[in-house]
Amino acid sequence: MTTRTRTTVTLPDDLLAHARAASGGNLSAYVENALRAQQLRDAAVAVRAWRERGAGDTDEIADVFGEDVA
Repeated sequence: MTTRTRTTVTLPDDLLAHARAASGGNLSAYVENALRAQQLRDAAVAVRAWRERGAGDTDEIADVFGEDVA
């Protein structure tokens, strides 16, 4: 099980209203999914370069970016 930490963020009213409406009642899960998606987008360049190198061992990429990416 993943350890979870409560945090506070400040958002523009319109963005928060959209997120609440889109979340289906679980804003925390919605924000978590959005942050994970952004992590993947941020890592895309490095992952693409790693794959182009022809590395066959996913342990290296998992160590750097986590199991979700590998």
